[in-house]
Amino acid sequence: MSEGAQAQLGGGRDAACPVPNCPIPVDLILRSSDKVLLGAHKANLEHFSDGFPSVDSVSDSEEPVDLSEDGATLKLLLSGMHKQKLPALTGLEREQLVALAEAGEKYFVYGVMAACSERIRAESRMPWDGATAATYFAYAMKFGYLEIADTVAPFMIPFNVDFLCGRLKGYDVAFIAWIRYREQYVAISDILTRNYTARDLFDSVNFVPCSAWAPYLTGIRKRLPMSVQGHLQLLNGAKFDRLEWIFKDHQYLLKECTCERCSSAACRWKERWQEASWDIKPFSSFM
Repeated sequence: MSEGAQAQLGGGRDAACPVPNCPIPVDLILRSSDKVLLGAHKANLEHFSDGFPSVDSVSDSEEPVDLSEDGATLKLLLSGMHKQKLPALTGLEREQLVALAEAGEKYFVYGVMAACSERIRAESRMPWDGATAATYFAYAMKFGYLEIADTVAPFMIPFNVDFLCGRLKGYDVAFIAWIRYREQYVAISDILTRNYTARDLFDSVNFVPCSAWAPYLTGIRKRLPMSVQGHLQLLNGAKFDRLEWIFKDHQYLLKECTCERCSSAACRWKERWQEASWDIKPFSSFM
């Protein structure tokens, strides 16, 4: 047969195990949220999972058992509850991967839990977009995968506060921790936009820099975003190379310095945001 072992149990009507050529008789019919009927094995559910009832506690009713997961998710979940390699997860869309991961966590199917968390951890290193980052972050918070949260948090720096609050409803501790994590980058924005006095950067109250300083300061600030949100977008992914390049690209303006102190002041300004970036703590440190 092209499908696994089949059962003809009342409402099941030829429901098959999703594993091709599975030799184990089907003795339980599951019905997904989208009304797909799937054949299962009570013994496998007990052996590979701590979330399904034991064999002895399941009645012999021929009626399908309704589950809240969709058919595609249940097929993958049941396939991971056999003595075989787990299904490949590399081709799954984000929504399907997370749905399978959540099903694995719900029913304590440990092999599926491990495979999904590893796949999500790998994809979290370079999420495709903000929605992906938020989805993986919410999954990590829901099931306690702080390493995944730490990996994806840098890509959430520019997120709107209200947007993430909506995505983390019921997880207030995680939301507050993210706010505190994000504030580290807001502090760098403040360093970039602050109106510095001569004492701040030239270490002198009355010192007046030469004519090279104003073009340098103006040139950098014209290249920098004009808002905190813009700065956070610039630093998205906790990457400082773009900021580094802006400062380096304007260094030539200080070649005409006659006071011999503009370069030191420029270095001092740069060192301030660099030191702040070196002190950034991972998201999990705020949990």
